[in-house]
Amino acid sequence: KQWNQRRVRGRDFVREFSGGQIQYVLMNLPASATEFLDVFVGLHSVEKVSQCPIKVFCYHFAPVDSPEESTLEAVKEVLGAEPENPFVHLVRKTAPKTWMTCIEFVVPHSVLRGENQTKRTKTE
Repeated sequence: KQWNQRRVRGRDFVREFSGGQIQYVLMNLPASATEFLDVFVGLHSVEKVSQCPIKVFCYHFAPVDSPEESTLEAVKEVLGAEPENPFVHLVRKTAPKTWMTCIEFVVPHSVLRGENQTKRTKTE
C-alpha cells in the first residue's frame, strides 16, 4: 500500500503501511505508550520474523520505589512475553513519587508471530 500522508492512526500505520520494514520504534508518550505495544503482536508472518528484528524505545511513568521493575512489568503485560535484551533508563523524576523511564528492547520473534499470547490485542 502507498501512504498518501492522510491522517492515519498509529496502529493502522504500523499494520498496513510498514510493509515489514520497521527496524526502530520510538514511543514517546509516557502516560500511554505501553498500551500501544500490542501492535507488534502477530505483526509478521513466520518468513519475515527472522529478517526483521524490531528495536523499541518506549517511555513510561513509573513509581519512584521500583521504576525499572514497574516499567518491565508494564511491557511484559502488554506483549504477553518477556522482551529481549531489555534495558531501562531512568530519564528524570517528574513528580515526588514518579520517574519517567525509557525501556529499550527487541520485540521477541514469538510476539511478532503472535505465539503464546495471554493478552488480547486491540483492533482500534
